[in-house]
Amino acid sequence: MKLSENEKYYRDLAEKYENLSRILEKQLQEEIIKNKEKDQILIQHSRLAAMGEMVANISHQWRQPLNNLTLLLQDVREALEFGEIDDHYIDQFTREGMVIIKNMSQTINDFRRFYKPNKEKSAFSVGDSIVEALSIFSISLKKHGIQVEFKFGGQQIAYGYPNEYGLVVLNILSNARDAFVANTINNRKLIIKLSESEKFVSAEFIDNAGGIEPSLLQKIFDPYFTTKPQGTGFGLYMTKMIVENMSGMVSVENTSNGAKFSLSVPKAATLIEKEFTATLANK
Repeated sequence: MKLSENEKYYRDLAEKYENLSRILEKQLQEEIIKNKEKDQILIQHSRLAAMGEMVANISHQWRQPLNNLTLLLQDVREALEFGEIDDHYIDQFTREGMVIIKNMSQTINDFRRFYKPNKEKSAFSVGDSIVEALSIFSISLKKHGIQVEFKFGGQQIAYGYPNEYGLVVLNILSNARDAFVANTINNRKLIIKLSESEKFVSAEFIDNAGGIEPSLLQKIFDPYFTTKPQGTGFGLYMTKMIVENMSGMVSVENTSNGAKFSLSVPKAATLIEKEFTATLANK
């Protein structure tokens, strides 16, 4: 059966459309792969930067125990000179030395656990994750005279990756510290508030470090964007990626005398029920 001119025209047009669709689909898949590879590179860079921060914090945490070990070892020479070394002295020396070494070892374990990525989502306490991040970063905050006000009651339980959430908090704390130092602010204060709605647990980090240039607010979470001379531009970008990967949201705005970062992650009951429903629907 011979096709009419119109039928032939529309058939050719359909073939061209299908070919174009296949080409566009292939290009789309290639771009998706490229973006995933780029994100992996950025994640790796961010983890390297975080490891540098971790090493710096460990060195701060170890300074006092190392000093105590030095004093303990110096005392051995004096005890030998005065004839004080006996079984009791050796037992006490060993006991005190082991306590110091155990505490130093525990510091490493705490940091390793904190920076180890979670492979599966789980329910976790947002307040506990923030407390853990604060304990790790406390030396740096105290060194720069930053007073932290954080009180929370109850257990605001979220669902996601607890260690990654802790890393997000660490990024926010590091950003606030750098803002205080850069702007030479006196009476430095960081207030952390928790709240929850029907679906989300939210944490607000409010500082009095002078705020962010309004024209930069829309760029603050972009990759490679930084206002710091030695900055990498990965920290806040990774913050956004991690929170969104937990189906959450992150935002920043200026207050009267500083900046306010807000992190919202799904409540455990809400997201577990949603994922369970989706699993049943796919079966």
